[in-house]
Amino acid sequence: MPTAPVLDDDVLHRLGEQLGSSDALCGFLRRYLALLEQRIARLERALDCADQDDWKDAVLSLKTSSVMAGAQALAEQAADLEQESAGCPSWLAPAGAVEGQALAPAPGKRDPALTRRAERMACLRRLAAETARQLRAFLRRVGGAPGTAIAAPCTATDAPPARRPAPPS
Repeated sequence: MPTAPVLDDDVLHRLGEQLGSSDALCGFLRRYLALLEQRIARLERALDCADQDDWKDAVLSLKTSSVMAGAQALAEQAADLEQESAGCPSWLAPAGAVEGQALAPAPGKRDPALTRRAERMACLRRLAAETARQLRAFLRRVGGAPGTAIAAPCTATDAPPARRPAPPS
């Protein structure tokens, strides 16, 4: 199974074109970054409290915002979690667990479904950190020229951008 890139430069380029300026793009991405930690924390709280409805809502929020921000790998992980949640009729929480209360599995027993979600959350947290790191680097590259149109970020295999002729004096 191929692994998605952390960021999709094409999505970032298209978003910049749609927004019309590097200021607007950078503002959007800064808001995404500011809310990313909150979205991950919300997923962790929902998992800790066995709140399946909040889990599903938080996963959808993470997926949708990540798609818009070009955070391809995070969007795909969230989509996988969304599919996994849709196929699971319940949290399969330990007997006696009440929604809104922290889970307390029976002594010596670990619930496999919850353990798997906790492991997935650890991976998701690491991916979110890497996404944030790469978006900050992108913002440093693009944000240096406020009010300008967005050019597609170059990669090592891209040709250098064509120079535009100077406007007539």
